[in-house]
Amino acid sequence: MNFKIADSKFKELLLPSLLIVMALNISSVVDSFFVGSFIGPNATAAIEVLEPMILLITVFEWLFGLGGQIISLNKKAEFDIDGSNRYFTASMFASLIASVIMAAICLLFMDPLASILGASKATKPLVLQYSTFLYGCFVVSTLASVLTQYIRVDGQPNFASAVIIIANIINIILDYAFLSSGMGMASASLASFIGYTIGLAVCLIYIRNPKRTFRFIRKALEIKTFAKTTAKMIKVGFPGASIGIFDVIFVYIINMFLTATLGDLGLTTYLLCMDILVIASIVDMGVSETLTSIVPIYYSKHDYVNLNHLVKNSLLITYACAIILTVFIWVWPEGFLALYNFNKYSTADFMINAVKWYSLFFILSVLPNMLIFYYEAIERSTLSTILSTLFTLLLPLATVVGLYNVMGSDGIWIGFPISCIITMIIILIGVKVIQKREPKYSGLFFIEKDLIPKTKNFVLTDNDINEREKCLTHLKTLNASEEFINNTNKIFDVIFDTNPHGTYVEVLVIDYDDNIHLDIKYDGEKENLDHLKHNFPENLLKYAEVLGFNTIEYVMDKS
Repeated sequence: MNFKIADSKFKELLLPSLLIVMALNISSVVDSFFVGSFIGPNATAAIEVLEPMILLITVFEWLFGLGGQIISLNKKAEFDIDGSNRYFTASMFASLIASVIMAAICLLFMDPLASILGASKATKPLVLQYSTFLYGCFVVSTLASVLTQYIRVDGQPNFASAVIIIANIINIILDYAFLSSGMGMASASLASFIGYTIGLAVCLIYIRNPKRTFRFIRKALEIKTFAKTTAKMIKVGFPGASIGIFDVIFVYIINMFLTATLGDLGLTTYLLCMDILVIASIVDMGVSETLTSIVPIYYSKHDYVNLNHLVKNSLLITYACAIILTVFIWVWPEGFLALYNFNKYSTADFMINAVKWYSLFFILSVLPNMLIFYYEAIERSTLSTILSTLFTLLLPLATVVGLYNVMGSDGIWIGFPISCIITMIIILIGVKVIQKREPKYSGLFFIEKDLIPKTKNFVLTDNDINEREKCLTHLKTLNASEEFINNTNKIFDVIFDTNPHGTYVEVLVIDYDDNIHLDIKYDGEKENLDHLKHNFPENLLKYAEVLGFNTIEYVMDKS
């Protein structure tokens, strides 16, 4: 089987996804080690106190960006362009409302919020200073992050990554410039605000691009339509967003627990662990978000051959990177502490022991984390939400607190990897229970096993006559009509005649009981769809631009 098209689309989306996740995550790490280096450990602990608030930006990105994107892509795959634009418009407007409300709450109540979040006498002044420009960051970074989700899957993944990279490069440069000149904690949040404001301004290039396929439509903002659309978007986006929501809750509770048991040393050490996790999650989250963009297209079309291939490659990439980072932490943990100048402190041995045990979490968390996003992408929202609740909140809290009472401080850091093992056991049991009720599915990834032998994939090029003949011969074996076969061959002719040499065309043929379903994808000239429309009767074929693909659907009823 030739996976040329699936692999090329995966690679096209993966690098920008990795760059976006890297840029978004590295900014928080950069703030941590810059303030740690120029101000001291208390400044690092102050950022950890504010971490639950900062994580809300990620919640909005997943809730409205990822949730809206999944439905918008599904609508496109179903050839409902108006529905796709409705979710895009509602997604951006909901992001604006949510981020403005969040900013207003923080602006009015930051002092009591700092106390509720667990700021000590030493860290509270630093918390209030850092929050000076945090309010504006909530709005501009949320809008930029959500909009780039759509840009990434609208045939412009490199532009999407450029927006976030520009914002974070500016943040890093200004962080160093401000903090090294003694401007204090407030300057760190000012750097982020300036960076994301410029990034959002760059997004206007996309808004003014006449070739974009996501467009704002006024009727999406009618009250009833907006409410219904937003509710659906939240339902689909909640499993992924719940990771962020539960992170907020978990970080708040664990901060209170660490303050009570280990004091500010516990907070500083946990921030180190979180920063290493941020680095580890660049590949994990980048691959998961790439899959979430592609899976709805292949899963909705029952293209399990390509789906299995992409999932397998994703797991190989993610596990390899997690293992490499974990080995690095065990071999040379002092190198990581040196970024913060913490290797010179008397508490260095305590921190090294903590990060080494915690790093085992990177390997064990790969599969449950990927499954949360995969189940969200195939719209199994309940399963995804239950999984994220267990994996992100309940089990880590139980194992951390439980093992601390048994083993002392080591139990805190060992509790994280142990929670992953328990999570996977529960997932396996839960999937088995579901598939007893829905026996047509098999495996962790819910493949319809009876459709696999009824499915054939072909990848055609303009100079590979044999593969085209195999496809047409297969249609004959399915008793397709001569008209259907001739039209299919004509579709291939039009595509190859009006696209550059070397264009790949992926053909999925599924023999359902009552019809033969032909789904064609190719990464060619978008104007080519107009040539097809002129060569075939109206309503014979369905057309859409999905994820940068030209997509054609042709169905023959057997009755």
